[in-house]
Order: sequence, then structure tokens, then C-alpha cells
Amino acid sequence: MSWLNDLYLTYEACKGAEGLLPIAHLTQNAQLEVVLDESGHFVRAYRVDKEDAVTVIPVTEDSSSRSGKAVFPHPLSDKLEYIAGDYGDFVTGYKKEKFECYIAQLEKWAQCDQSLPQIRIVYQYLSGGTLMHDLLAAGFFTFENGEILAEKQQGILLEDWFVRFAVEIPGRPESRLYHDTQVFDSYIQFYLSGQENRELCYVSGEIVPCSEKHPAKIRNTADKAKLISSNNAYGVLTFKGRFKESSQVASVSYEISQKAHSALRWLIARQACLRVGEQVVVVWSIENPEISSPFAELLWEDEQQAFTDEAYSDWVRKAIWGPGDPPKDSDKVMIMAVEAATTGRLSVPFYQKYDAKQFLLNITKWKTGACWLSRRSKDQALVPWSPSLVDIVKLLVGDKNEKVNKSVRERLLPCIVEGRRLPYDIVLSALHLAMNPTHYKDYWDWHRAVSMACALLRKWQIDEEDGKEEYVMGLDTESKDRSYIFGQLLATAEMLERSALSMSGNKEAMRNTAAEKYFVRFQRYPVETWTTIRKLLQPYVMKLGSAGKKFYIDRINELTDRLNTLDFIKKDKLEPTFLQGYSSQIMEYRNYSKKTEPDANQN
Repeated sequence: MSWLNDLYLTYEACKGAEGLLPIAHLTQNAQLEVVLDESGHFVRAYRVDKEDAVTVIPVTEDSSSRSGKAVFPHPLSDKLEYIAGDYGDFVTGYKKEKFECYIAQLEKWAQCDQSLPQIRIVYQYLSGGTLMHDLLAAGFFTFENGEILAEKQQGILLEDWFVRFAVEIPGRPESRLYHDTQVFDSYIQFYLSGQENRELCYVSGEIVPCSEKHPAKIRNTADKAKLISSNNAYGVLTFKGRFKESSQVASVSYEISQKAHSALRWLIARQACLRVGEQVVVVWSIENPEISSPFAELLWEDEQQAFTDEAYSDWVRKAIWGPGDPPKDSDKVMIMAVEAATTGRLSVPFYQKYDAKQFLLNITKWKTGACWLSRRSKDQALVPWSPSLVDIVKLLVGDKNEKVNKSVRERLLPCIVEGRRLPYDIVLSALHLAMNPTHYKDYWDWHRAVSMACALLRKWQIDEEDGKEEYVMGLDTESKDRSYIFGQLLATAEMLERSALSMSGNKEAMRNTAAEKYFVRFQRYPVETWTTIRKLLQPYVMKLGSAGKKFYIDRINELTDRLNTLDFIKKDKLEPTFLQGYSSQIMEYRNYSKKTEPDANQN
């Protein structure tokens, strides 16, 4: 029950925030608004635009989860068949039970001590049973040969139109009842005063009015799945056999249930940190609800200071927590994942609460470790980039098998938020996919996969060294690693050929180079394959001008000199650092300014 208590505390801390619903209220899309005057007379009505359709309405436990043929009216706004007493004058076979239940419920609210003039005015008007006739006179539909003829509103037939109300009283600035906080408070006081079912609340530990029916519409307005539910005697998942009543399993107070569900609904709507299929993961803090997603990709955007490891770490912390005050020792961060176990039930596969400082430390450790240099689109500068959880999973398993995707996400989640070591099989999978260019249709998609694989490999390398960030993101010009240097050689061969091809036109420049064609073979047989690639480069070397020829040949000679004789004798395949050497060298070539880049124009 800890997640319920944390959500309840979040509601109390954020009470009054925009979009956070009051208890005993939900949202519904309205199609029609009826305006009344202070005397309870029909003034006008108008169709509601789709952009303005979302309406806050009071509900009961029963009406909030009504379905099928059950007659459970909402207390104020509802469908025409509920609120129009003369609906039967236009529809044959109409049973007046819905209106009778609705008007009897509204009468209790209108006559209670907590009522307001606006509620009494609506009750007075609807009691007269003239709504359908007033709408007919106003031209909202025609009635011919015993049939209602009306255009659909938001794709909905007139009999299903949802109606909301406004009451124009001189001196009152707010006429719309669905925006009036006094109306909200009036209903809450009225509804709570009528609750009699008192049980032990398993969250607060107090004897208070408890709820048997808990809210739905958690992930979106069409979501029917519930976090807390109990089957009846005909259900498959039922409490029968162990308990006689569902309250013997657990009971939660109505107020705490409403506030907790409302807080979760609000958090998901405004800052769902991860939405994949049926699963939603949300991260928040009671002290700072506006935490950014720790699962999104991060690209350095600070143009006012040069990139350093320390500056980047500080930027990551601010990107997640926000630019405000840093967390205190008592601050907590909650992570909660919900997904549909069945059509009507939500499960909580993941819920953890962390010290905010440790949480930010873990996220920063991940974002600064699983990071690689990438080109920023607006100015093409080389900046650190940390891929998102969704992109990593998509690289590893694609997006067709949600079951496998979910399994990989659940393995990666503790690595991000708890600072656990990255499993090496995940790194190997990423490397295997990135080292095969033919697997990708688009050249840039492949290089994005290469950058992701290099980022994951770097994170694993740092984990193996117990957190020592000795594995740089940029080009290591002093590296003696055989695999790393061979990766640099292959990148140099690719850029040499592309420079020559760019002189032949765009179509020629986009075709695969010899380095890409032999990419897979190069990893297994580097010495033999490099000899083949070097021979194939000769025509392209001749195409280059003197500046370009000297630049690339000098670079190849320099890299070859860094390899000792034993490196060329060994027939061992290349280690994964080959990919890091290749990627870093490619990025370095692309980062040259136009003044120094050996492009086709200079040649």
C-alpha cells in the first residue's frame, strides 16, 4: 500500500495544480452546453468544439464505473437520456427510469445544506421536463414521422450527446459550472456526508468511509482497467473461497483512493516518462513533481560553456531534477510502472522509492557512462549524447515483439535508476547488430546504431573499472589498442573513398564504400582484409587532389606506424573496441571545419 500513500501525499502537496482533479470528479467529453438564467429559464445552447470538449464532472462510485445496462446517473452533467424528462416524447419505448434516478439524485444535492443556487436552478429547470422541446425549438434537431433527425456532433448521435451546464447569475464572474470550484467543493461535501460504510483503511490505519469501487481511466480517458478491484461471484479472479467479503482482503478509504488515483492520472497525463504499448512508467517526487524523464535521450545543449566531464555531469543533474534547488536529504523520488494485466485490471510490475540525491547520482552515472559523441543538428558541433531506453531496446530487439521488449526494458531499468552493472550480453547484442551495415537500409540509421553500441560498450567498460571513466568519448590519439587502431584505419579508408566519390556527384557519393562492404569480414580477418581494401583505394587516391591525397595517406601511414609487427602477424579477430575506434575517427573527420576539411572543392 506504500504506492497509494505516496500518491495520496503527492495529491495533498500539489492540491490546486492545473489538471489535478478534485475527488469525486472525473473528465468527460461534452457535446452540448446548456445555458440557464437566474430564474431557471432556458437561454441558449450551443455545440461544444472538440478542442473544448473535456469537461470536469461530479461522479458517484457507481456512475464512475457504469457499463452496459446498469442505471447509475452522474450527479449533474450526463447524457440526454438521463437529464431530459421529455426524452420519451421523442423516442418510442423509452423507459423513464434513467431520468427518475437522475432527478432524484440531483434533488438531494439541491436540497442539502451544502447546496448552491446554481445547483437549485439546474434542478428547477430539469424538473420541468422541457429540455428536448427547448432544443427542438433552438434548431438542434428536427422531429419528423416519429424520428429524431440530427447531425452527429464529434461523431456521436444526438441521443448520446453529453450535456454540461452554465448558469448566468448577475454578479457571479463564473457561469460555467464545470469550471466553478465552489460547485466542486459543494458536491464533495454533499457526497462525503452521505457515506456510511466505515471500515479500517489499510493505508491510513483509521476507521473511515471506505470505497468498494475504485476509479478507472488511469492511463487515458478510454482506459477501463483498474488498479484495485474485486470480482463478483462469477469472476475468474475472485476472493471467494478464502474470504466472504472483498473488504476482508483489503479496504481503502474513499478519500485516499480518490486522491491517489487522481494524482496518478495527473502525473501520467503531464509527465509520463515512458509509454510503450500497454505499459506506462512515471517518475516523480513529492517535493519536485516536475522531474524530467530519466529514460529519454540527452544531447548537450549548453552553448555558453565548453564541454567537460564535470560540466556535463552537472548539466545532466539539472536536466533531470530541474534548475531549482538541489534535493535535500529527506527528499524522495518514486518510480512506478503500470500496465494492463487484463482488459479490466492494471498491474504494478515496478514500484520503488529512492533518496532523491542517490537517484540523481545513479541517473548521472548512467547518462555520463552510456554516452557517446554525436553531431548536434543546429550547429553540427560534436557533443555528448546519451540514447533513450526506448531507442536502446529498439536497437536490441526491434519493435515487433512486445513481450521481448518488456523483458529487455525490465533488465535495463535497474541499471539506469539503481546504478547496477550493465549485463554484457546486452552489450554484445548491440555490438553484433551495429557491426553489420547491411542490416540497415539507411546509412545514418546504421551510424546511429554504431553510436548506441559504442555508448553501451563504454558504460560496460566503466563498470568493469569500478567507475573510473578512463574510456573517453572522443578520439584517443594515443591508444595502443590493436583493435582500436584498426577501427581508425577502416574509418580513414571510408572517408578517403567518400571524398573521392563526392567529386563524381551525389548519387555516386551515397553508394557503399569498400570499407562498408568489407565491414563484417574486416572484424574477423583484419590484416588480410585491410590489404584488399588498401588495393581497392588506389583509384580513389588518384582522384583526390594533392591536399586530400597527402592528408589521407599521411593519416594511414601514421596509424600503420602505431601498429607493431606483431599486430600484423596475429590473425586474431578484432575486439569490440574496434567499433569505438571506427566511430571516433569518423566523427573526428566530420568535425573538421570547412577551412581544414579535405573535401572535393579544395582538391
